[in-house]
Amino acid sequence: MGNMREVKERKHEAGLHPVRIRNITGELLMIAFTCVFLFPFYVMIILAVKTPAQALMDPLSFPTEIQLSNFSTAWEMTDFPRVFLNTLIITVVSVALIVLVTEMGTFVMHRTKNQFVRRLYYFFIAGMMIPFYLSLCPSVRLMKNLGLMDSILGICISYVGRNVPFAVFLFMGFIRSVPNDLAESAVIDGCSPFRMYWGIYFPLLKHVVSTLVILDTMAIWNDFLYPLLVLQTKKNQTLTLVQYVFRSEANTQWNLIFASYVLSMLPLLITYFALQKNIVEGIAAGAVKG
Repeated sequence: MGNMREVKERKHEAGLHPVRIRNITGELLMIAFTCVFLFPFYVMIILAVKTPAQALMDPLSFPTEIQLSNFSTAWEMTDFPRVFLNTLIITVVSVALIVLVTEMGTFVMHRTKNQFVRRLYYFFIAGMMIPFYLSLCPSVRLMKNLGLMDSILGICISYVGRNVPFAVFLFMGFIRSVPNDLAESAVIDGCSPFRMYWGIYFPLLKHVVSTLVILDTMAIWNDFLYPLLVLQTKKNQTLTLVQYVFRSEANTQWNLIFASYVLSMLPLLITYFALQKNIVEGIAAGAVKG
């Protein structure tokens, strides 16, 4: 019996354990999915450094000649400093207003005893149920009636109104998870609502703020359709709109298009890696508290 058991153990050790097979399969699938998601970045980078002939005739192969001058040409043709500043102003102002307005407003809705103010939460949540494309035409018509067409301030206001519902939903979920004992202790100590917000709630919400900042920054920075309809003159164009400068009826300069894509993407990558730790912590905290 002892010999038979030893033989079985040796056979078991010689083969692959089922758990190990599952782990290897999972790792291979993750590697495959990673390659699929990284493939567009590979195409974008190699096309950005190719000559026009290479980009047109053999777009997926590795470049035989690296042409870094594509970036300087794209920089000049798009007037990159101007459009970058426009995009940066629109993004920073919109995201800052979204965070400040919704965070303080959600705090008031949570702490107030007024039933009308409390029920405003459901009014904001209802905005999440309206598809963006359904409200696109009324939004542009409203901007025109208010005299905010072709205005950086006008598009910032529109972005704030469009993103407030999701921000309220996100902040309310986190604010409700804060223990009531903290707020009650602050009230007993004579803490004012304003001091309670900045001293207790605001520090606890830093992770969700980071998450909301990166989500709204990516959405606003990469938006193309709404600026196309609202921003009509070149002086107010954003990074996504100036890509048209490389297209014409007779020719499309793919190498310069992808070089401009790389230039447009770099600020987002820097922002993401700078806030990566807070983003991961915020998502993890939301998963635990949710």
